[in-house]
Amino acid sequence: MKETTISDIERVNMYVFVLGSILSAVIMREFKYFFSFAVGSSMMVLNFRFLRKIVEGGFSNPAVSKKEVLIKLPIKFLVLVGLVAVVVIFGDINVAFFVAGLSTIFISIVINQLMAIFIPAGKRRQKDGA
Repeated sequence: MKETTISDIERVNMYVFVLGSILSAVIMREFKYFFSFAVGSSMMVLNFRFLRKIVEGGFSNPAVSKKEVLIKLPIKFLVLVGLVAVVVIFGDINVAFFVAGLSTIFISIVINQLMAIFIPAGKRRQKDGA
């Protein structure tokens, strides 16, 4: 497996979010499917970004306070669960498209690893400037 950066996964995740939203709107031609995928995917984009900031903050400080980890992570998780519950209960969504939107992080990681397999290392070095 290629050592990937969080930025690579986040960038691919945004492409999956935009492309998936456009494809769900074009193929299904109903707002419900677009909305379901877009809301699920945007929740995962925000979740990934917040989790990234929490982890980077934890590694940048030599003394990580336990209160920060014990408070921030559970609150973020509860907010995410609350958002999913509100969307599922009160939103007019298609569950399959919503779950597909929620799985965009997994899709992004798979795409990132496939790119590492099929793009030669020399091209990656030239692109990254190394």
